[in-house]
Amino acid sequence: MKKTLGVLTVLLCATPMVYAQADGNATFESSDVAMTLNGAVKGKVIASGSCGKNVNYELYDDYTLRIFGNGTMFNYDLEYIENGVHRFEGVYGEDVTTAPWGKNVKSVVIEDGVTRIGAYAFTGCTSLTDVNIPNSVTSIGRGSFQYCTALQKINIPNSVTSIGTYAFSECTSLSDVNIPESIVTLEENVFYRCISLEHIDIPNSITHIEGSAFQYCPFKEVIIPDNVTYIGPYAFAQCDNLKYVEIGKGVTVLNDAAFWCNCQTYRTMEVRINTETHITLLGTPNTFGNVEGLAFYVPKEILDDYRRSWDWLYYNKQFYGYGTTGISSVGNGQLAMKADVVYDLQGRRVKEMQPNGIYIVNGKKIVNK
Repeated sequence: MKKTLGVLTVLLCATPMVYAQADGNATFESSDVAMTLNGAVKGKVIASGSCGKNVNYELYDDYTLRIFGNGTMFNYDLEYIENGVHRFEGVYGEDVTTAPWGKNVKSVVIEDGVTRIGAYAFTGCTSLTDVNIPNSVTSIGRGSFQYCTALQKINIPNSVTSIGTYAFSECTSLSDVNIPESIVTLEENVFYRCISLEHIDIPNSITHIEGSAFQYCPFKEVIIPDNVTYIGPYAFAQCDNLKYVEIGKGVTVLNDAAFWCNCQTYRTMEVRINTETHITLLGTPNTFGNVEGLAFYVPKEILDDYRRSWDWLYYNKQFYGYGTTGISSVGNGQLAMKADVVYDLQGRRVKEMQPNGIYIVNGKKIVNK
């Protein structure tokens, strides 16, 4: 007999029976009891249990996963195959292996009260398209959404202060994500090979961008804010669509292959450096790769420092200066910038020109009439 529960009734979780199949997958059966999820009937619970000391889960027959309670989720192990043998990456010392809800989850609803999304919690959930993260969550664990290849959008609340390495790595459909001002460090490989992510706004709160954080992302433009002091190796490597990079005042070192591009054909790329002293370059010429159309624009006061610097020697003929009176020291070898790259007389990049304004385009002053 089917029992329908009202919105205000206490949730009664059906006790699932778990059967192991020959292929290693688990099949769940439960009693025919309709359950409520956030006030709406969502179907039968096919699996339930603990996923934290004070956190529980319910998996519904439409593969909606509800996670509720107070505190942190377990950190799980990453299951992988090496030489035909199933292995687990266990680095947390907690008595759990892989997440119990399997890989067929389509929607995840995390309720208020949960403070941590566990490491590798949803790794490989290739059907996952919808995730709700409440303001109670302060950390997103290592690899938690890795290989969620159907996930297109994620909203990270301002309560989150840390996002683990590989958290959204290989989310190949991800095209819309926000990084909140509460984040200080973008960890290694956090958005590695997110090949649909064409744009990212890096907030002013960020001070460190670790290695391979955005490797293979198809960005056309990257703006590094002034508070960033460190850009790790391969951070933006193989972002082969890059046309414009602006580096803020705080960066002191660019690591090996930070903006390396695997360019098979001729193309242009403009790099604007706003630091007051010249940046130390590691791994030249790998830092920006062998892009024939590279043009570097630096404050004219330190232009000679770059041209004489041994670590920038590979690029020293591609430097041009800018200052309050416009771009100076422009030689005959200057490469044409994009037509829409425009500066005002203070050297600030602008998106559009105002009538009768004086601007700098391709190293020349123009009046927009």
